[in-house]
Amino acid sequence: MKSHLALIPLVVAALVTGCASTNSADMVAMQDMAKQAMDRAAAAEAMAKQASAKADAADRNAAAAMEAARDAQACCQANTRRINRAFEESMQK
Repeated sequence: MKSHLALIPLVVAALVTGCASTNSADMVAMQDMAKQAMDRAAAAEAMAKQASAKADAADRNAAAAMEAARDAQACCQANTRRINRAFEESMQK
């Protein structure tokens, strides 16, 4: 992404200097467009970083939820074994 951002001013400079017939109003307009493109690219990069951070947080939350679910399952299985053992002992008496 950063390499693309670095290319924008170079392309604009090449266009501006390559066109000898360009008047100053056109140059200003092209510079404004280039600045807008850079601003939008920077904003998009910031949004992408924010989305990545949120995805990482969601991944951590999902991992914690999975661990809690495994612990609950282990507890249920232990309780089932205890209940079955108590039932079998009561039936033998």
